[in-house]
Amino acid sequence: MNNRTELVLVRHGESEWTEKGLLHGGRLDSPLSPKGKRQAALAARRLEGEDFAALFSSPQGRAMQTAQILGEVLGLTTEPLDGLREYIFGWVEGKPKTLFEPDGTGPLLLKPLIGLSALLTGERPRQFNQRVLNAIHVISDRHPSGRILVVTHWGVLSLLMAALLDADPKRWREYGGWSPCGITELHGHHGEWKLIRMNDSEHLQE
Repeated sequence: MNNRTELVLVRHGESEWTEKGLLHGGRLDSPLSPKGKRQAALAARRLEGEDFAALFSSPQGRAMQTAQILGEVLGLTTEPLDGLREYIFGWVEGKPKTLFEPDGTGPLLLKPLIGLSALLTGERPRQFNQRVLNAIHVISDRHPSGRILVVTHWGVLSLLMAALLDADPKRWREYGGWSPCGITELHGHHGEWKLIRMNDSEHLQE
């Protein structure tokens, strides 16, 4: 028997904060916008007919809303998994991304403030790495040969690509450009992961 976990990863749909250019994180939240709900419906239509053993989601509202729309079409019940929540940026969450872009592309003068915020009110990178990878281990242990749908966030997707494909979480900045409700697929077998598709967004062309 070929025990293989197939992860189909979906980023949540566009939220009200996304449209306002505000920074999301794992502490604060924002509901899906009408456009985000349409994106989730289009992703559900794209995945309709595929056989999934389970549906896991970040417990944050924007992800759970997306997962609910997917689950209604696919006949799946969403199981929230805390390890899949976005990186906790701390105080800078909800602030304009043009000023507090977490990947360091924002204004040079504000970088010390971003670092201080992360240190005092945010999550340590090692903690984030550990909880996300623990969540994937939980999923793959429970479904060693299943096809699993997972709804999560930009930062989690970037970390998973770097950690599972490169075995180096610090390379997360090399992965990005995650479309709302874009689809990424990884197949895992005995701890080795293979990329099948990344940020597939053809279904979002309305």
